[in-house]
Amino acid sequence: MNQKMRAMAGAAGQIKMTEIPVPEPGPNEVRVRVIAASVNPAEGKVLHGGMVGRFLHAYSTPLVLGWDFSGIVDALGEGVSDLAVGTAVWGHLAFKPSQRQGTFSECVVIPRDELAAKPDDVSFDTAAAAATVTMTALQSLRDLGRLKEGRNALIVGAGGGIGAVAVGIGKRLGGHVTAICSAADFERVRALGADDVIDYRSDDPLGREPAYDVVFDTPAVHTFAQCANILRPSGNYVTTLPNAALVTGKMSTLFSSKSCHFVQVASRQDDLELVGEWLSDGLEVPIDSTFAVADLAAALARQSSRERKGRVVVNVDGGWPG
Repeated sequence: MNQKMRAMAGAAGQIKMTEIPVPEPGPNEVRVRVIAASVNPAEGKVLHGGMVGRFLHAYSTPLVLGWDFSGIVDALGEGVSDLAVGTAVWGHLAFKPSQRQGTFSECVVIPRDELAAKPDDVSFDTAAAAATVTMTALQSLRDLGRLKEGRNALIVGAGGGIGAVAVGIGKRLGGHVTAICSAADFERVRALGADDVIDYRSDDPLGREPAYDVVFDTPAVHTFAQCANILRPSGNYVTTLPNAALVTGKMSTLFSSKSCHFVQVASRQDDLELVGEWLSDGLEVPIDSTFAVADLAAALARQSSRERKGRVVVNVDGGWPG
């Protein structure tokens, strides 16, 4: 008889606790007892339906969401020899249409190369908050944007979850970072390390001279066509959402030295280890609030609040109803 575990599932517009089978790790997989998770915009996209949500998670029954996690290894699949039961780890589940797991549950199973040991001096809350946003920022700026020493980056939405982390990662890659945010976020974004900060309500950054080697549009509010004029030759535009404008942008780059990219974030062991070192060294991942997993509906509501300043963390291990 299969063992059961607790999970928070979405059904008929409500979030409620349910029981599902405990997953068993296969070859080269690790089962993790989830200590903390965090909320992303992806949960809302899946719960509210629509085309984008179908690329992020399977519409399974029960629908258990959550991608980011930190936790403790409690079972090893065949072939995993470099981790031990009891090791603290972190990472995120794959954002893909076949994904049926969710980290708002007691356990998840992860391929070995999609998680990493958590540094001892990084809390479980910070690791869970960091996973998706740091991987997205790193892979967008370094891999797609080719940001490095001496190059300039423009971070759109620097007050948001991905944007705030992208400021610090851009600096660690050696770039000169210009951040776009609201005036209310100026001081917070400057404290994260931005070289220059632009108030999008009073200044039009898209009307400037070509000055940037990469434009990272974290909230996906601009198109490549709108940003192309501020990109230097061979510059790169990176967005976080696929849409019709992305296809048009890619087509237009056939006749340009500039490039248009969509980041398909992946949880990679080597990238997690690199960012883990940066977190130990002071890379900041702003946390707005923490909720018990039993209060997941409130956590999801906070994620969509305009007042949110940072990541929303979910206490899974100790947050179940009494």
